[in-house]
Amino acid sequence: MIATAAAQVPAERNRAAARIRRVFVATINREEGDTGVHTHTRMLTGGLREAGVLCDVVGPFSGSKKWLPIFAVRPLVLHRVNRTWSTLWHRRFHMLALRENLMRQLANATTTPDAVIAQCPVSAKAAIDVREATGKTFPIAMVCHFNGSEASEYRDKGELADSRHYQSMLDFEQDVLESVDRVIYVSNWARQNVEAVRGVRTKSSAVIWNGMSDDLATTSTIKRSDIGVGDDDLVIMNVGSLEPRKNQLGLIDLFAVVRDHFDKAKLVLVGDGPARDEIRQKIDEKRLADSVRLLGHRRDVPALLPLADIYVHYANLENCPLVLIEAARAALPIAAVPTGGVPELLDALDCKFEISPADVRATLERLRPVLQDSALRKETGRRAQEAFRRTFTAAAMTQAYIEELSQIVVPRYSEESRTHSDTEVPRGTSR
Repeated sequence: MIATAAAQVPAERNRAAARIRRVFVATINREEGDTGVHTHTRMLTGGLREAGVLCDVVGPFSGSKKWLPIFAVRPLVLHRVNRTWSTLWHRRFHMLALRENLMRQLANATTTPDAVIAQCPVSAKAAIDVREATGKTFPIAMVCHFNGSEASEYRDKGELADSRHYQSMLDFEQDVLESVDRVIYVSNWARQNVEAVRGVRTKSSAVIWNGMSDDLATTSTIKRSDIGVGDDDLVIMNVGSLEPRKNQLGLIDLFAVVRDHFDKAKLVLVGDGPARDEIRQKIDEKRLADSVRLLGHRRDVPALLPLADIYVHYANLENCPLVLIEAARAALPIAAVPTGGVPELLDALDCKFEISPADVRATLERLRPVLQDSALRKETGRRAQEAFRRTFTAAAMTQAYIEELSQIVVPRYSEESRTHSDTEVPRGTSR
């Protein structure tokens, strides 16, 4: 299925929605949060409800409070003692609580869900267990948010230290990925990683890029002066948790070179995390304290982005970073390291500013035209915003999910056969 323009969404959505009446979204996350998965869940559930689909979000915190003391053991004790134990405790007891709450939600619902959308392998396994325990036949789709495996991401963060538990988590992931009815990836790169590189044999899969609300808040009164930059400054912004993978340390090296050539340049880093002290130290070493602003964790990123002149993403590895979509929505030119799923996003957003931490001088020359030409920045941002409206709205994402779910739900109501395409064009590409 080819990418669908937002203007075409309503009629098609209504036809598909007739087949999808109720959906459970299973997650082990708290309802409130600022991660990409939290944002994805909010955008998707809001879009489904707007389409007339009954949508119940079920998580470990949806039911009995008896689980709260058990959950508290992790941050209060285990994370300080052994981070691997902390990770395993978190996954085990969140899955048990989610399983119990799914059972309760299923028993109390007036109708069985047409499908369950699980946001990770743990939530998908809870849904599989409930389906087997109840004898129900609802299909399960799992959204694959991770780059290649959750196990590798835990290991890279130092939260899964020993090889035995690492391999056990890999095996768990593979079993779940091969058991759900459809895996939905957020980039073609992720599907390639899981299915071709790891050799996971899914029953069926699709690629649907993330989407964001197209209602950019216009009521914010925040000004450049509120974040310590001037109206005539050249503002470069970066948003993300302060951690090695996001590579803000490398970005400071790049900015030091940019600052030598553009004396009005200011770097604004939005986010917090374990690398904050190291980043502060590097800023001092480079004598950039007057030119770099550390805003910490913020909940008003959509209001902050329009204050920038250009968005620069310097992460070492990404899947489908929502902040690139947010930057396009804000009509910003985007420069990013072409790693993971980023190149396909840059192509779709009509942004060709690919940069490399390995060659800071070459990156400066690649950025020089957009840094020195405000008209070019405006035109590039306009094209990115138009691409966002064509492909990356929450409405377009929701439509793609409804279509994908209808492919695995329809056989429950008729003998209609379903077909799959190997096309590699996202926004609902199935296989």
